[in-house]
Amino acid sequence: MEAFFKSLYGVAYFAMSIVLVAVTVLLFVIGIRLFIKKRNRGFAVSCILFACFIVFIIVVMFTTPFSATPPGSPEALTALLHYG
Repeated sequence: MEAFFKSLYGVAYFAMSIVLVAVTVLLFVIGIRLFIKKRNRGFAVSCILFACFIVFIIVVMFTTPFSATPPGSPEALTALLHYG
């Protein structure tokens, strides 16, 4: 049963990642299109910058391993400083 839930978690993680990447690309494209059309340049730049920030979050999400330590523990803070 544990293997089933691990595989289910892997499928959910993969699907969530694909949706997050698709939304980020869509947001970036909308920002570029608005910037080229010279409409709402402030909103366009905000979309582009937010999409770049989300790309950083996605990279951190894929490169940071999961651990069983609680979020506030010294081991978790050490790992955050090491990977972050």
